[in-house]
Amino acid sequence: MKFMFSSYKILKINLVLILFIACNTSSNLDDEILPIYDTESNIIKNQELNSIISNEGPLSLLALGDSYTIGEGVNEEERWPNQFVQVAYENGIDFLTPRIIAMTGWKTYDLINEIESSNFEKKYDYVSLLIGVNNQFNSRSINEFEDDLDKLLTKINNLKKKDGSVLIISIPDWGSSPFGENMDRNQISTEINSFNNSLKSFANINGLKYVDVTEISRRAINEPNLITSDNLHPSGLMYLEWAKKIFNVWIN
Repeated sequence: MKFMFSSYKILKINLVLILFIACNTSSNLDDEILPIYDTESNIIKNQELNSIISNEGPLSLLALGDSYTIGEGVNEEERWPNQFVQVAYENGIDFLTPRIIAMTGWKTYDLINEIESSNFEKKYDYVSLLIGVNNQFNSRSINEFEDDLDKLLTKINNLKKKDGSVLIISIPDWGSSPFGENMDRNQISTEINSFNNSLKSFANINGLKYVDVTEISRRAINEPNLITSDNLHPSGLMYLEWAKKIFNVWIN
């Protein structure tokens, strides 16, 4: 009996040791599953952690639009999304380099088509939409514009995080630029206002934030430094004013 009791004690001790080693091994494996960032593309490579809580790292921004978002005529760092990220940083909020899906001349349906053909490996904390000037310039109907906005929102909702935020940005008034000098500026402004009324209503109905940059663009008629050398598109200085206002409306 004495020998059997000792064997039992030894077996019990061995069992405790095995459990202790197993727990330690499991803990170490968990510690090794960490998100890995590609500094060039800011894409999360580790598929086991395909979502990151925003407050655990820099925020992400997806900017959708046309020439006013891609920054026709200015350097990359002067685009409004890039300057917005800098303004946020100066106010203690860290963003990744923004992803921009935009091109000069795009109308709403061009943007829809591009989103459908693009690859998205993650969802975004913030998504902005600035589109419609080329619909107005090419005399496309308001009804078509509004239908396309609904389609865009469906796609945006699939691109943003569950608690992500969406911002609608008003269409600038290109008639106030030197390019519009020999055109009917009153008619251009009236049409831009109609499109912006649709945008504002769209934002209100869907509970989205809305920011007006149109009034800033209209100052260009008396402030030539707000327009780039092509006499049509905003300069980096105007985009900086947009970025500050967008930050105050969207984040601050």
